[in-house]
Amino acid sequence: METKFLIQNDPLWKRLQEFSLDQPNANFPFSKKLAKEENWTEEFTAKAIEEYKKFVYLCCVLPNGASPSEIVDKVWHMHLIYTQNYWEEFCPNILQQKLHHHPSNGGENENKKHKNWFSEALSNYEKIFQQKPPHEIWLIKKEQPKRKKFWLNSFKILAILSAFFILSSCSDGIDNLLTVISIAGPFIFVIAFLISKIFGEDNNKDRHKNDNGSSGSCGGSSSSCSSSSCGSSCGGGCGGCGGGD
Repeated sequence: METKFLIQNDPLWKRLQEFSLDQPNANFPFSKKLAKEENWTEEFTAKAIEEYKKFVYLCCVLPNGASPSEIVDKVWHMHLIYTQNYWEEFCPNILQQKLHHHPSNGGENENKKHKNWFSEALSNYEKIFQQKPPHEIWLIKKEQPKRKKFWLNSFKILAILSAFFILSSCSDGIDNLLTVISIAGPFIFVIAFLISKIFGEDNNKDRHKNDNGSSGSCGGSSSSCSSSSCGSSCGGGCGGCGGGD
């Protein structure tokens, strides 16, 4: 409880809590853009942004930096796109230091090192915030369904329906068979595609709901602050920033 008390009285933590990524009077604010692009619910997006602020705090106060999960890294990536907000307001006024984002060099040795750093980040998270990192933001990973699987399912359905029509028309001769295929073929394909598309979108929407359909793990980048050089990152190569002077 003593550590948590110290956080609440830390000016940096106060500034982060008061800072909003959504600009006032924006028709399409940051949070809505993030939710739309990542196909997240409004609730999940708010939680991801909250964890992003915690990650940034860890970046700035830990000597060896911190490492984001894949979800947190997505928020960070989006924030970096808002260049004016990030570099002219967030870093100088809120963090009072620069927080850079660099790609990982890759390779087995670096990935192993990144996994260790990510484990350290989770441990430091518990110590500083006096709670475990939310599973749906930091720990759970669920791969997004591949688009080619949607098409494969479409063709499977098409093949089954076509076979049914072919068998049902064989007794009436070749002419009837060709007629059925020419008329029903495109229609069957459209139906199969729509069925596959609907189920594909449903699966994709379930990725980041606040149950076991959420994803986490690591991103694919590293970062450093201008006040110190550091290479904190996670299994996928994402990283954080060492504490400033």
